[in-house]
Amino acid sequence: GGAVSALGAGKTLVLQNNAADDLTVSGNGSFSFPTLLASGAAYTVTVKTQPDGQTCSVTNGTGTASGDVTNIAVACVTGTTPPGNGGGTTGPTQGAAGLAGTWAQDTCVSSNGKGNRNYLQVTQTGASSVTLEQGVFQYPATNCTGSPTPYGPATPAGTVSFSRSAATATLAANWGSWSSVAGQNYVILAKKGETVLCLIGDVNPSALPTAADVEGYADLSIAAGGCYTKQ
Repeated sequence: GGAVSALGAGKTLVLQNNAADDLTVSGNGSFSFPTLLASGAAYTVTVKTQPDGQTCSVTNGTGTASGDVTNIAVACVTGTTPPGNGGGTTGPTQGAAGLAGTWAQDTCVSSNGKGNRNYLQVTQTGASSVTLEQGVFQYPATNCTGSPTPYGPATPAGTVSFSRSAATATLAANWGSWSSVAGQNYVILAKKGETVLCLIGDVNPSALPTAADVEGYADLSIAAGGCYTKQ
């Protein structure tokens, strides 16, 4: 467990450990998850649901249990758009709602007289969470022009739970934890305008802590054809 600070009066947030074991917190001070971990078990604490009008971030949220864990810090700030609430005074739509849709990767691969692009289906499942599915679009022309059709069924690719969002005038960045069959990883879903989406691998603490940092990295990914365009 650990402690929550600066949570507003009458507000609640929901924490998760390892993408499960939901814990609703309604006040500042110490907290602990109801499910005990075995010695040597890994843990990752994230914010599943942000309090209204606030954004809370987790410090010391990952590690390996070797006894009572007490140093996890959850700090809340007021006036930052929480993930999943969308919008903001400037910039693209933030949060899970702004990511929903079908996105086709910019890189086109020619094979057997057809063009192929990977695609990503993003579905909002909560105020600050989405599920991902991956598949391939096939095009009638080798340069990926014409109307695409899915090549086989999409494959489930896990769930992303967002801990915070921020924006520049032209990019919305959403930091989160991606749980899939491959394990649990940190990721940033960055949306340039409302039509381009980049998936950026991350660490904790984030290697790209501000929206401006994310935008610089995303611009390089866009130039390399590694991002996705909304369909």
